[in-house]
Amino acid sequence: MIQALINKGRKLRISSENFVWVILGLLLIISAVTSPIFLTGRNLKNIFLIQPVGLGIASLSQALVMISGGIDMSIGSAVSLLTTLAAGFFKSFPEASPASAFLMILVVGLMIGALNGFFVVILKIPAFMGTLATMSILQGVIYFYTKKPIGGIPKSFRYIAEGKILGVPVSFVFFVLVFILVLLFMKKHKGGKLIYAVGSNSYISQISGIAVKRVMFLTYMLGGLLVGLASVFLAARMGGGGPTSGTGYELDTITASVIGGISLSGGVGHPVGIIGGVLTLTIFSNTMNLLDINPYIQMFLKGVILILAVSFNSESKKK
Repeated sequence: MIQALINKGRKLRISSENFVWVILGLLLIISAVTSPIFLTGRNLKNIFLIQPVGLGIASLSQALVMISGGIDMSIGSAVSLLTTLAAGFFKSFPEASPASAFLMILVVGLMIGALNGFFVVILKIPAFMGTLATMSILQGVIYFYTKKPIGGIPKSFRYIAEGKILGVPVSFVFFVLVFILVLLFMKKHKGGKLIYAVGSNSYISQISGIAVKRVMFLTYMLGGLLVGLASVFLAARMGGGGPTSGTGYELDTITASVIGGISLSGGVGHPVGIIGGVLTLTIFSNTMNLLDINPYIQMFLKGVILILAVSFNSESKKK
């Protein structure tokens, strides 16, 4: 069945960049037909303006790393640690300002990105194993700090997830601002072009005079910063954090990136595709929950979607 869908896509000449929008369109139709609740205003607001924000920003992080030729398996544990630290920060300093917590999360996010860069770029550990080591280290730090969730995020900080500006959710404005900055960086700034170049061919980039190691290290740091921004929103939305807050974000960010046209081999992909990939996963999960589908079946279907996306992208690249 999977191969039949791939062959159909090839016959229709659907590119890997457009594949995500075809899948998203089909999913929207299926969701609208199968669940009467799906098209309600409250549900649509949730799946388009609020729910995708955390995963969307985290997926931008994963996409940048993948475009550079790497991968980040530590994102889930980083989210767990950062949201936990945010809650712990306010627990220890109840009178602290939201800005101080915001800054603390971003700084730790940068440090996590630097740790990934140290393992992968300096120690030359393969990206999968290097970031997997970071994942294990971060999870150990979390359980050393606390073995249970911590709440108590104040209302002033939760404004990021719950507030509105002229009737528009602050969370949506937050995501749009982050997305525009990433888009401009990747398409207009020299640094973004260097990331594409290194991901396309690191050897050619090096002999062309590009500081490949510096680009890769800074890409991991930028990824850590974006994970920090995602964690800011998630901590605000959950009102706290804990050891399992980011569980599954490694697979979900990779899946969203691949569905959105980001190549696992590096050098290919567009940030706009990430929006389609994230919305696809968000609507999929929303519909499965509305239909009361078993969570284990949902995990199985997510795996099928990932295989389909990887296979299609591979075939498109060959063509």
